[in-house]
Amino acid sequence: MSNNDFLEKLRGANENYQGQMKSLTFIVKRGSEEKKIFKWLFTPNNIDFYISFPYFKTTEYRCGTVEIPVSPSKDEIFDTINGVASEIPVKFSYHKDGNVHFKPTNYTSDTKNKGYKLASIKVDPLDQTNGSHLFTIRFEGLSKFDDLKKHINSNGYRETILTIPEDIINFEIQAFAGPSQESIDGHIKKDTTPWFQLSGKTTEGKPIFIGVYAIISRKSHIIDDNKNGLHVLVGFDRSKIKQTGRVKSLYLLAR
Repeated sequence: MSNNDFLEKLRGANENYQGQMKSLTFIVKRGSEEKKIFKWLFTPNNIDFYISFPYFKTTEYRCGTVEIPVSPSKDEIFDTINGVASEIPVKFSYHKDGNVHFKPTNYTSDTKNKGYKLASIKVDPLDQTNGSHLFTIRFEGLSKFDDLKKHINSNGYRETILTIPEDIINFEIQAFAGPSQESIDGHIKKDTTPWFQLSGKTTEGKPIFIGVYAIISRKSHIIDDNKNGLHVLVGFDRSKIKQTGRVKSLYLLAR
């Protein structure tokens, strides 16, 4: 089965995330194993959203800012020496006004550390997107992710399950946003729709659609013996493309 054939089979339903869904847990099912990868959290009556990575077990989550080519290679290596390390699992927040930042997950209720950010960036507001790339979540290997122990699909807590063949080891989740269905279609392959999508409206009544594509591979992109990794890019500042040919973004790396 090719990646494109797999995308064709994974077309999903349109979900309204305002006032209905509280969270969406992303799960990979391979054979008899089911692994939790990340949790997407929503704010009632608001298009702000948050994605948390509490399920990947490691001793360090490193976040920072990086400049990448307009069309980065999956195998590209960039320097993380200026990144900030956290022993606590992290999440990113994506706000309507275009403020995007990484924080440790359990600082949200701690007033002393509430404003602490590992990395932050300012990009175009969510309601000004037009087929814009929101984030890419790449991961390889499943052994460091938590097992799913119980399915929950009620009271606003939802799941989406990516069922894949036994020999798939590499995953890439890409999300795009815009004001219409047409603006989020065809980003991975012409004339294809996203695997699943979300919709909502701003407080001013402007519609917003978020389309999520899943790309799978049997090829490893990790050169060392630890065949597990989590790599996230989120918030793409394209304001200096003409001068530098590069895009500024936040990153998360965990091994």
